[in-house]
Amino acid sequence: MAALITFLLVTLSTSALGQVPEGCIDPPGNNGVADIIVQALEAARPLLVSGIPELSIPPLDPFGPLPKIPFSVDTSGLWLEGMVNDTYVRNMAQFVTCSVNLTFGLAQKFDIEFRLQNFHIDGFYDVDGLALSLFPIFGNGGFRIDTYDSGFTGGAKISYNPITDHAALKDLSLDIFFATMELEMECILGCGDMSDIINGAASEIAPFMFNAIWDYISPILSTFLQDGINDILKNISISDIVTPVERRALELGNANEYLDLVMANLGPMMEAGGLDPAPLPAANLDLGTVVADLYDGQLTGLSTIHRDGTCTLDRVADWLFLYANVAVENLGVHQMGRVTSGDTTVEVEVDTTISSVALYFVARGDVYSLEADIDQFIISEFGKIDVRIDGLGSLDYIMSPLAEAVANLVRDNVSRLLETKVKQAIQDALNETPWSMFDD
Repeated sequence: MAALITFLLVTLSTSALGQVPEGCIDPPGNNGVADIIVQALEAARPLLVSGIPELSIPPLDPFGPLPKIPFSVDTSGLWLEGMVNDTYVRNMAQFVTCSVNLTFGLAQKFDIEFRLQNFHIDGFYDVDGLALSLFPIFGNGGFRIDTYDSGFTGGAKISYNPITDHAALKDLSLDIFFATMELEMECILGCGDMSDIINGAASEIAPFMFNAIWDYISPILSTFLQDGINDILKNISISDIVTPVERRALELGNANEYLDLVMANLGPMMEAGGLDPAPLPAANLDLGTVVADLYDGQLTGLSTIHRDGTCTLDRVADWLFLYANVAVENLGVHQMGRVTSGDTTVEVEVDTTISSVALYFVARGDVYSLEADIDQFIISEFGKIDVRIDGLGSLDYIMSPLAEAVANLVRDNVSRLLETKVKQAIQDALNETPWSMFDD
């Protein structure tokens, strides 16, 4: 309960939802969990204005005073160095929650939007600079910035733990938008007619001053909001609230059968496409006193690629996301070579084995075209590499450093193949195995 109270004190709030702004969702939450968050934001509204003196928590609307925040303007017609101080941000308690969207699943996104008719900032400024590289611009005094038809949008990742049945936000960030902005600066170039003239052309200064203030408060607001929502989520068992259809998206391994089918199609595709065996490029290994030229290299075993662990498919709006673990095992590389040291040259055969390589990839496709596009492709584990070299004869003393160099070469060549041609082959196989079976 203490954590929830803390959340209510520090997060943004909503106004009464009697009139829904144009473009907003009514009700704003897209599911039961989102509705709980909306209700908590609404309950926090009075506390933003009053604060809680017994907990030494001051009012958060207005929010301030902020410390000194520097800003600069550097355009073709104006150069300024400035500072704002004793700044207050006002009207935050008048926010309306426009939408809260939580689509649960593995590493999915959270979206929230607030609207506010007038976002007001005031404080004191001090500037010094030049207009048109010639005319001095100076002044200090009070300032105000007003934006109208304003709002915040926020985005975050959602991590869901199926063991604890709880979700949490990560990496929440906020952006602000508005239709118009006004800036007024007292006593710029003195307190007479020149001040009015400069304020009439303040549009060049306003964005720089506003952005400096926003850059300071944005991470503070993001942290408040994320911590507060996580305080709520940690007390919610997701499966008690979301519908059975929504709960299906949380099931880790719900794409295992699908990926097994993809892998069954992928093996023959790789053989037909010249990836098993796959040719490897010739290489020259310079070990100082010894040089080895390797050629006629071939890699075998890529077509044995298979699912390795759970694979999960989630839907977010009009997108499907596939999270997959696959692996290849017992890869073999055969190369011919020529090793030279001084006047001695020997012909060798090199055989390398790789115990296994594990891969993790994330593919996405829209629910209309169902065309796959791999966003992430990571070699998560590269297994043991063993190298055997036959034919060194009198150059046998070079066996250890040459084997190490060959192992590094093979690792680089196989990694390059996996990250290019094998990745493309997986994407092709996904596109030949319809995702529509998951488009519920």
